[in-house]
Amino acid sequence: MGKTPAWRAEAITNGLIRSGRATNAQPEDGFIRLKAKGGGFYWVSFDGFRLLRGEAFWNADELQPKFIEAMERAGIADRR
Repeated sequence: MGKTPAWRAEAITNGLIRSGRATNAQPEDGFIRLKAKGGGFYWVSFDGFRLLRGEAFWNADELQPKFIEAMERAGIADRR
C-alpha cells in the first residue's frame, strides 16, 4: 500500500479544487496529480511542501510559496 498524503498536501489539493483551478485528484509517484483548468497538471507532493505545474512532475515548474500558502488556506477555510 502506498504512502498517505500529509494533511498539508490534502489542504492544498482541496484549495486547488475549491478555487476552481483543478479537478480529478489522483495519487501518482508520491504526488497528488490534479487536472489543471487551463491545461496540464498540478502536482502536490505527499508531504505538502512542493507544488508543481506541468505535464509531468519531473519537468514541471515549481510554484511560488505564497501561492502554495494561499491554496493551503483555501483548503482549510471551512475546517475552522
